[in-house]
Amino acid sequence: MKHVPLSSLQVGFKIESVYLIKDVDKKTKKNGEPYVSLTLQDNTGTINAIMWDDVDSFLNNRISTGDFIFIRASINEYNKQIQAIISEVKKIDISQVEVEKFQPASSRPIPEMKEELSAFIKRVEAPHLQSLLQFFFGDEQFMAAFMRAPAARNMHQAYIGGLAEHTIGVIKNALALAANYEGVDVDLLITGALLHDACKIYDYSFTTAITTTDMGRLIGHLALMSMKIEAAVSQIPDFPEEAKMLLEHMILSHHGKKEYGSPRLPVTAEALILFYADYADAYLSTYFEERKKAHQKGQKWTDYVEMFQSYLYAGEPPKPEETIE
Repeated sequence: MKHVPLSSLQVGFKIESVYLIKDVDKKTKKNGEPYVSLTLQDNTGTINAIMWDDVDSFLNNRISTGDFIFIRASINEYNKQIQAIISEVKKIDISQVEVEKFQPASSRPIPEMKEELSAFIKRVEAPHLQSLLQFFFGDEQFMAAFMRAPAARNMHQAYIGGLAEHTIGVIKNALALAANYEGVDVDLLITGALLHDACKIYDYSFTTAITTTDMGRLIGHLALMSMKIEAAVSQIPDFPEEAKMLLEHMILSHHGKKEYGSPRLPVTAEALILFYADYADAYLSTYFEERKKAHQKGQKWTDYVEMFQSYLYAGEPPKPEETIE
């Protein structure tokens, strides 16, 4: 079916196109009448959309997050951002669309990232930690899910392949930090970095739009990975108790603060390095994503970025002959 890339939309356009619903919310006008607010998505970006009228037909079609819809809409500007005003909507079966056109993905090829992750796994020399990594990454189903999973739903690297991309960035940051200090257990550090977010494959469903699963809401990837390490270690003969405890500490503390979701604060060298390596990759990857978007729009500043609770300075957009990675 017809698809107009979101990145090509401009104020004044009248469009007929298929999009994926990332979010949908029924709201109320000042006069008490209902309307629908949506975030539409394709592999070029997202856009806010509003349906002011005929809300009952929308609701009667049981349209929800993760569904594909065909819309007729006009493109306006609201708060300095483009917005689609929908006049007509129809739910579309997934069999009628090319799903990959609607899922943002890492710019890095998945086979390339898989090869790099495999090289990091091979660097771990401690037999008990190598056995643990093989328990997880040697499982083809686990590895396949890991390579496709997003790193988040709305924040950093929220796209197919985002988890693998983020994990590689965290490992590189961690090794760079570790090189400045004596006494860091590099095998433990790499193992913790590889596993720190791995259970996000259970936090999110990403068949179409990225949504949070019941397991993600009720348990979450920190607690879940700690539980899975316990289960895995029970099957590895003579796994050192202290190594298990130190690794679980890294997992449970890597958000750095209790208000960020960590039940424990990092109190070992490896846990501290992991926290800062993770934090740096999440924030810097988001910065560069937002800078790229700003430059594509010809802007010196980004749009408001919720993760930073601020606008970000992107600098002057490059001239046509210049490129910025």
